[in-house]
Amino acid sequence: MRRPKNLLLRCAAVLAAGLAFSFAASGPAGAAGPQPVSPSELSKATDAARSSDALSLLGKAGGTAKAATSVARDTHPIYALNPAFVRDASAPVATFWYAATSAAQGGRTLTVFTAPDDQGDWHAVNVASGNTEARMVSAAAGALVFTEPQIGAWYAVSGTQVRPLNQSAVKSIGAKPITITAYQELVAHRYADKLPGTQYNESGMAGGYDATASTSTSTTARSTNHHVAAIAAATGVLALVLLLLARRRYND
Repeated sequence: MRRPKNLLLRCAAVLAAGLAFSFAASGPAGAAGPQPVSPSELSKATDAARSSDALSLLGKAGGTAKAATSVARDTHPIYALNPAFVRDASAPVATFWYAATSAAQGGRTLTVFTAPDDQGDWHAVNVASGNTEARMVSAAAGALVFTEPQIGAWYAVSGTQVRPLNQSAVKSIGAKPITITAYQELVAHRYADKLPGTQYNESGMAGGYDATASTSTSTTARSTNHHVAAIAAATGVLALVLLLLARRRYND
């Protein structure tokens, strides 16, 4: 399904601000996981997921116009692989990416994404089909959930171990948990030459994807590739915001 261009651009602007927020609040060096998002901030995220802006995004999600819409009050922080961790095992393994709140519309399961802007105010920035985040949080059984978006892998961090949560993660690290150290060695090998400042990044590649090449997702995704490249310059291997959203949204 083709999605409004202005919605994708808004995702780029606000999620880029959210990523900047995550680096500032990623926790002390040497920690396996990032500093958790506080309950008060998650409450703000929930409010944003139930705001008029969020309902407007839900209204554009492709369902029946008059279908009843409900948004849960249970919001989960979602983290993503930390570029600093790729360089240095003493850095937190992941940083905050966005908050996910489940929603329902006319029998369809959806997820509302929220993120803080540079002032710390939370906004609804995207609506995704399905409930991937909620399923991964449930599978993590209380452990911190993070994703390696470049390969679609989801993991749980417990103490000094990384545990796979989906098939992509199993393909990445195997079926059993591995140590944080072993995971750092793996991602360092996988991404160290693709971080900001490397020739790979400077040549226009964004975390493994050519930001100038067309994709098979939609004409909207293709028309916004230059926005992906702009974010990539600032956020390195986690700069797949629009490509990731375009691949998953409405295709879950």
